[in-house]
Parts: sequence; structure tokens; C-alpha cells
Amino acid sequence: MATPPAAPPARRQHAPSKPPIMLAMRDVDAILAPMRLAIAPPPRLAGVVRYFHVELSSPGAVLVPASPCPMVTFFIRGGSRFVEADGRERLYGAPFVTGPLTQHFPAVWEPGTTFISALIESGQFGRLFDIPLGELRDVVVPLADAAPEWRGAAALEDQLRAGGDSAAWVALMCDWLLQRLAAREERLARGPAPFMLPPALLALPTDEIAGRFGISVRQLERRVMASYGQSIRDGRRMMRYIRALSRMVAVPLRHGGLTRLAVDCGYHDQAHMVRDFVLFTGLAPKALMAAASDASGALRLLRYDDASRAIVTREDY
Repeated sequence: MATPPAAPPARRQHAPSKPPIMLAMRDVDAILAPMRLAIAPPPRLAGVVRYFHVELSSPGAVLVPASPCPMVTFFIRGGSRFVEADGRERLYGAPFVTGPLTQHFPAVWEPGTTFISALIESGQFGRLFDIPLGELRDVVVPLADAAPEWRGAAALEDQLRAGGDSAAWVALMCDWLLQRLAAREERLARGPAPFMLPPALLALPTDEIAGRFGISVRQLERRVMASYGQSIRDGRRMMRYIRALSRMVAVPLRHGGLTRLAVDCGYHDQAHMVRDFVLFTGLAPKALMAAASDASGALRLLRYDDASRAIVTREDY
């Protein structure tokens, strides 16, 4: 999202701010040969991992939409190139972590690129890693830097590359994540637990939320930033967008449905929703879904089979 990059990236690399020209993709039959799967976590990881994303032999240009979920990615084959803030294109082929993406960004996947990503539930990243999530917003960090003490990552990478299928890869990654959780339980018990803000509270005024936790607004914002990688205000904006995007992916919009969707998802009006979609995906809603209908296009990440779509569009952020 496998060999290491030719030139190791700096510890924190920013996602690109300007999309490069998209490359043409080969056509794919999304039903007979699905290139991506969303797989629900086992019960022991439910509440920590939202789902696993498996991309199978998917080369070419892709546009990654904004997302509130941090990700941990292991490449099985190939790698991902993108243009960074310094204008240089870099190849990532080693495992990495990234925080919430608050903007869309383009990438180009190498031929044969296959990887597995664990999308971590918002607010749960602190149960796996020490880095405050605010430091990972819109950046990619090699896993070797994010968790230098965790030698099990190299063994997992070798096991993933050795072969198997999506079920085997998910099982291996589940074992690795469960080991991380177990190893950190004692450490977390000695310090403050990651701050959790129930999504339902986001509808309340910020000072009222702080009062419910018995802390000041400043303390609340600091804790939310550490656990979620963005402010409460930005979190509210992201949740509206994710709710609307999930419904658009789950059920095709009918004529006139955008206005109703905007209101149902908490927007003032349709124009308000369009502005957010342009920021988070690069396109207005109608144009986005039209582009996503192309199985060979750069927005193919929004295409799933029925089973995977039900997992991806689950609304409980």
C-alpha cells in the first residue's frame, strides 16, 4: 500500500499534496476476478481492527480517499509509489503504518502488487503503538521506525511472502496483532489508557463533552488529538463524510437522492457535502461514483463484491 525501497525513506514522510497524472489501468472483471477483499476480524480483535483489506495483483494508478482509520500494511509482492511533499517519488515496499488520512492522495502500484492492511478502529491505535496518532496524520512511517522494539514484524513479513491465500494472510496478521496487544497490556496498565470518545457524543457541544469526562476543553482536545489524530471539529467533519460515502457505496443513489443523503448525514445542504467530498476524495459525489463504476479506473478502491461491501460500509464509527 517485496523488497525494501532502493532509498530508505525518512522516518516520517508526508502524503503528496498534488495528484500526479493518473496512469491507465488494465481492465478487470470485478465479479470473476475480484482484486480486493474486505475481511472482518475474529472476535478477539473486534473493536480493535475494523477490517482487513487484501489487494490482489493490482498494478497501476490509484486514488486513495481520506479515511479516519489508521492502517498497518504489509506487502506480499510489489510496492507503492507516490510523490511526497518534497516533490520526489518514492517506492514503499516494506511494512508501514499511517494515521488518519485527511486528504485524498494518489499512488501508483508496481506490477503484481499484493498487500494486506489492517484498518484500526478510530481511537484504538494506542493499544498497538506508542506514537501519538496526531503525529501520523497524513504521513507514512516505516514499521521499523514506529515499533523498533517489535522484532516479530520481520518474521511476519517473511511468512506472508512465503505464500498462501487471503485467509492465511489474515490469520498470520491476526496472530501478530494479538501478540502486540498482549505484549502491551502490562505497559498500558501502568499508564493512562487510550482516550475513547463514543461517536454518539460528537453531536454534543465540545464543552458539554468535556464536562461529561470531568476535564477541561483543552484537555479534551489534547486527548482526542492523541487518540484520533485530529481535532473534535475535524472528527465531526470526517464522520459526516464517511457516513455519506458508506451509504453511496452500499446503495446506488437515485435521482434527487443527494439532497436527502446530505441532510440524513448531518450536512447543512448538498453544497456543504460537495465541498467535503472534493476535499476528501478529489471529486464531487456524482463524479466520484461515476468514476468508481470503472473497474479499471483510479477509484477502483471503492469497488467491492457484495460480501466485502457489507463489511466496508458498516456504520458504527
